Amino acid sequence: MESESLKKKVFAILETNTHKYFLGRLVRVTIVSLIFFNVFAVIVETIDEVKINYGEYFDIVELISAFIFAVEYGLRVWVSNIRRQFQSPWGRLRYIATPMAIIDFLAIFPIVFIIIGGLDFRALMLIRFFRMLRIFKLRRYAHALHTVTEIIKDKKEELIITFATILILLVVASSLMYIFEHEAQPTVFSSIPATMWWGVSTLSTVSYGDMIPITLLGKLLGSCIAIMGVAMFAIPAGLISAGFNQRMILNKQQKNGGKEIIVCPHCHQGFHRN
Repeated sequence: MESESLKKKVFAILETNTHKYFLGRLVRVTIVSLIFFNVFAVIVETIDEVKINYGEYFDIVELISAFIFAVEYGLRVWVSNIRRQFQSPWGRLRYIATPMAIIDFLAIFPIVFIIIGGLDFRALMLIRFFRMLRIFKLRRYAHALHTVTEIIKDKKEELIITFATILILLVVASSLMYIFEHEAQPTVFSSIPATMWWGVSTLSTVSYGDMIPITLLGKLLGSCIAIMGVAMFAIPAGLISAGFNQRMILNKQQKNGGKEIIVCPHCHQGFHRN
């Protein structure tokens, strides 16, 4: 019974967003601070002068961070079967396979490489990559990031259709541009895959200028694709923006004691039903 009581307290500290537990707030602040510092360290360690002068201090902080993340990961696995979906005999294994649990594990994985020592350049780059993944742990502690994830889930079908349309447009435009420009610029538009770089930069309206059509048909196609790119990439932004509006209205409705709010289909503003 004491063990179950302790497990519930640990669960409340780690998993709930309540402000009743001082330890819960302390854990959240500590973890979030470590995440930000580790991401900052990964960035500034790429500066040779900083790495030479302060590399030992960064290594010490990395060891401390990995130890804290390992303790957090172990405790989360221990208390995971309190949740209903993980109460089966294989519940903890199911929890370990969840995306956030995998991210928690990858956050402590670099310590294995550090303990082994004698790392080559590729291993060091791999360590930096895993350490940078720690930023995804913020999703658990930042409500805004959680909201973004929920909005993407709500709008996933519309977003999939939009990006599928963009992909089809990219393939068609790159194929046509290759046909129009290959003869005039065989080294620049050397193949359809190579031309896709032009397609991506034009659709995204970045247009680096390293691949420029010179034929009349190529210029006409490039102009049309650039205009279509503005419209196509505005669609995902509009979907996510509408999702934010709907989510904020839902949150206000919950705060207002469940009173119904009517959402205008044109402006997406919410109004109370009289």
